[in-house]
Amino acid sequence: MRTITLPAAATPPRRGLSRPSPATLGWAVVGFSALIHLALCWSLRGFLTDDAWISVRYAENLAVGEGFVWNPDGPRVEGFSNPLLVAIEALAHAVGWSAPGAARLLGVASGLACVVLVYVQGRAVVGESAARIASVLTACSAPFALWGVGGLETLPVALAATAGTLEVARRDGGRVLRAAAAFAVLPWLRPEGLAIAAAVVAAGEIPGLFRAATRRRALIRAVLLGGIPLCSQILLEAVRFGVYGHLLPNSVLYKSGAGDGFTVLDKFLDQALFPIMLAVVGAVILTGRARLLAVPPVVYALGSIGTLDSANAYSRFFMPVWPLIALLAAVVVGHGVRMLRQRHGAVWGAGLAAAAGLVVLALPPGDVWSVHGTQQRYMDCRVGARESALDWLRTTPPETSFAISDAGLVPARAEGRYVIDNFFLNEPLIQETGRMSPRERADLVHRRAPDVLVLSSRDARRFVGYYPTEQAIHDHRGMSEYRLAHVAEGRGATCGYHLMVFQR
Repeated sequence: MRTITLPAAATPPRRGLSRPSPATLGWAVVGFSALIHLALCWSLRGFLTDDAWISVRYAENLAVGEGFVWNPDGPRVEGFSNPLLVAIEALAHAVGWSAPGAARLLGVASGLACVVLVYVQGRAVVGESAARIASVLTACSAPFALWGVGGLETLPVALAATAGTLEVARRDGGRVLRAAAAFAVLPWLRPEGLAIAAAVVAAGEIPGLFRAATRRRALIRAVLLGGIPLCSQILLEAVRFGVYGHLLPNSVLYKSGAGDGFTVLDKFLDQALFPIMLAVVGAVILTGRARLLAVPPVVYALGSIGTLDSANAYSRFFMPVWPLIALLAAVVVGHGVRMLRQRHGAVWGAGLAAAAGLVVLALPPGDVWSVHGTQQRYMDCRVGARESALDWLRTTPPETSFAISDAGLVPARAEGRYVIDNFFLNEPLIQETGRMSPRERADLVHRRAPDVLVLSSRDARRFVGYYPTEQAIHDHRGMSEYRLAHVAEGRGATCGYHLMVFQR
């Protein structure tokens, strides 16, 4: 008798969607974070800081063949500290694009790259979950987006510093040449760039030099990681000396040691206290090379002591380390997410991650509404006064010379008129004199005898100098040769910034 075997009943397919892989979920979070960053940039798109126009003026003069000068036909001078950005802006202007537009596009793109980078590179350092959360936290910072559209080199610096640090913070030490290349870009964007690279390399490689088993590897890594950025700095200094005849840009001579103690650091702590507290805990939780994420923030904290609080609305000084702070903070949030998942399920864990992002977005004074209000007041008040002064200056003959302290927008758009910077930041003279007192600056300004003096005042009805240097210029005996010709008032009921235009 033959046995007949019947086929087994087919297993019916499971209903519903399969659970997405961790990588798929991670990229979904990154995509959402990128949209948040772009939305913040769009809402703050009206902002363009006055200092950005300084780089634009140099770039446009360079693009039209005037050379590395502040005034056409003037002496060579390095009143900027971001030569790579100036070069990019000069190229954009040479091909008919907008120089400030190129800087802003680079800033927004760098911000997007940071949002992606903290996830892609961060997974190997802090884990999948924390890297996702870091992407959200990076994107949810309104100040980060503000300086993305602000027209300066802030976010490109953040991208280079984050890329280099994340690479060497990997457990295996990462790819040396890739990290060194990222660090080598930094000196061309900010004067402190080499210090960041040196600190990360020292913290990461010096311990290995004291162990026989790792000494040779650590030495080779230290030479490459530190040597390539150092060669980049040496190349920059050779170019700088060949073009200008000095080794430090004017901004370093002008700003270093010119501030009041912890002013810059206090501002950052006030505006980002919650994520900084989490970041400190995260640095304690992490072990091994992952703790290198904390090195650049520490370098900036130390470097901020005594630094002049200039162009630092919403802590621009610290924005280059924001993605690293977000990573450190995400370690703590990620720890909480794992605990909630184990006890209450994935929904609670996802809720905690979302709440952390909402706190960054909504916690004053760094919340999106406060930042938006600040940029709106800045554009109405300060930029409004500058545009009014520009309109008046354009009625004067093209050969008119004028002096001004906030030497950004007005000089950049004064249609070729000769400009004297009241602070002498854009004068080669500062390389000889160093930082000067307000009275010394006032003497020099009046000795130059400009046709017009543009002085900022806190009051539109009577002159109250916004800066001590301007008060000294106004109180100088040479002021008797000038008469008040125009008052450029900033818009807004609370505006305390006006430009008084005095003509000889």
